[in-house]
Amino acid sequence: MKPINEIKSYLLKHVKQYPHDIVAVAAQHFNVTRTTIHRHLTALLLQNKILKSGTTKQVKYFLPSTLTYEKNYKISPSISEFSILDQDFSFITKTLPKNVEHIFSYGFTEIFNNAIDHSHGTNIFVKTEWIEDNLVLTIADDGIGLFQYIYDYFNLTDIRESILQLSKGKITTDPANHTGEGVFFSSRAFDVFEIYANQLYYMRNNTDQDWSFKTLNYKTKGTTVKMMVNNHSTLHLKDLFESYQDENSLAFNKTEIVIKLAKFEEEVLMSRSQAKRITFNLEKFDRVVLDFKGIEFVGQGFVDQLFRVYATTHPNTTIEYINAVEDVEFMILRGIETSKRQ
Repeated sequence: MKPINEIKSYLLKHVKQYPHDIVAVAAQHFNVTRTTIHRHLTALLLQNKILKSGTTKQVKYFLPSTLTYEKNYKISPSISEFSILDQDFSFITKTLPKNVEHIFSYGFTEIFNNAIDHSHGTNIFVKTEWIEDNLVLTIADDGIGLFQYIYDYFNLTDIRESILQLSKGKITTDPANHTGEGVFFSSRAFDVFEIYANQLYYMRNNTDQDWSFKTLNYKTKGTTVKMMVNNHSTLHLKDLFESYQDENSLAFNKTEIVIKLAKFEEEVLMSRSQAKRITFNLEKFDRVVLDFKGIEFVGQGFVDQLFRVYATTHPNTTIEYINAVEDVEFMILRGIETSKRQ
C-alpha cells in the first residue's frame, strides 16, 4: 500500500498535466483502485489544495494558482466589459459554482464598465487571485478617482461625503445610461468589497456585517476596487435583488444607510446640515432604513431634520431605523412624537 503523502504529492504535481483524467493516471501509476485515488483527491479538495469544476465526464481538477491572472487594457470606444469577461476570464467563471459565477460576473461587468465610462482614465488593470477558499477580483483604473468624480459632479462640501452618497445606491452622473445600482449591489453580493480612491478607503464586510472608511496616509491614483467572494458562498443574486425591490413593480426602491458614514472623524451628529448629508437624493426611494450602529448620541436638530422636516416634505418616503442605543432612540422617539404635535 502506497503512503498517503506519496499519492497526494503525485496528485498535486501532475494535476496540471492531467486535469481531466488525473484519477485514471494516478490509479495506473500506483496500481490502486480509482476509489483509493478519489479518497485522497477528496481530502485535497476539502483542504482547497486542489479545485474541481464540472460534473461527470466534464469534471476537471486544477490547482488554485491557475486562477491567479492579471492583464492590462487600453480604454477605447470599442472596448466591451462583457467581451473581456468572456474572452479572458471564462476559464475562471467555468470553474465556479453557478451562484458564485453570477456574483463574479456581475461585479466584473459593473465595475469594469464604470471604469470605461466614468474614470476619465486611459488604462484598466484586472487581477484575479485565489486566497485560501476565496476568489479575489481587483479592477483598477488610472483616472481621476471615483470619490473625486462624485464630489465634483454633485458639488458636495466634503469629498468624504462621496462615500456616504455612493453607499445609498441610485447615485449616478449619467442617468440616461446608468441606474447607479452597480456599486450598491456589488458591495452587497461579494463577501468583502473595498474601494481605494483619492486617498480614501471604503470597505464593506458582508460576512461580519461590518464596514469602515478612513483617510489614507499615502497618495492613490485612479480607483481600485477589490472584491472577494468565498467559493462556498450561498448567496444568489436573485435573492439579493428581491430584498431591495418593490413586490409589485419589482423596482429597486429600498436602501439602507449606515449613519456613521455621515460622521467625519470626531464629529457629533448634532446639526441639520449633517442630516442633509443623509437625506440628499433619498426621494429616489420609497423605503429607507437608517442604521445607527456605532452612534452614541444625536442632537435635536439632526433628528428633527430627518424625522420631521424631511418626512413631512417627502410623505411618500418611509423612514425606519435600526441598531439605535438607548440615548439615540430616546432622541429619535422624542423627535417623532414632537412631529405628531406640530
